[in-house]
Amino acid sequence: MEKLADAAAKTNQGVMTVVLQHSGLTADHRMDPANKKATMSIAIPDPAGDTLRAELIQIGTDLYVRTRDLPGVPKMWMHIGVATLPAGSSFNLLAESDHTGAADLVSCVVTAKRKGGADFVGTLDLTRSHSISRKVLDGLGPKATAVPFSAVTSPDGNFFEFNIDVPSVDPTYGALRYTYSRSDGVDAKRPAASEVTDITALPRSVIDRFEL
Repeated sequence: MEKLADAAAKTNQGVMTVVLQHSGLTADHRMDPANKKATMSIAIPDPAGDTLRAELIQIGTDLYVRTRDLPGVPKMWMHIGVATLPAGSSFNLLAESDHTGAADLVSCVVTAKRKGGADFVGTLDLTRSHSISRKVLDGLGPKATAVPFSAVTSPDGNFFEFNIDVPSVDPTYGALRYTYSRSDGVDAKRPAASEVTDITALPRSVIDRFEL
């Protein structure tokens, strides 16, 4: 447990990229907390066979969101203050103390053991998480309290991969796979003013589709 907590702490240091894959969804989250900027691209399969996409840019407390795939939603960049988001929203790309979400995952660990030098296996109580999708938690019900996981740490001690084996307790849900990598920086710039529309709240359809 201590080694996993140490890995989470190291993962939250410096510039990181976290990629989440789940049931066809891919979310690529790049963050530079020291310079207060981050980006995220989200791709979600649609029942009709299409792919819905959203782009997010956060600079300081300013959030810009754009999706061109939802009817009734502005096609321009929507600008909103991060403070207006609900607590725990995945649209806040620079969460104060756990911007990668690694500490949140470790807080769910119930049992853990080493499987090789850098590999860990065990079980999670996902009801402790503030980042796992509410849809998944509600669907799993009591089974969410004992979900197998595996994790791999890098030679530097931070997480390299964290896998949550949801199908082993409910095959109607896909596995959750997080991969972590370091980079030199994040290419995040404010969109041109002519491409931005100010809003007071994100459209409900955007939240329902793209909230992780």
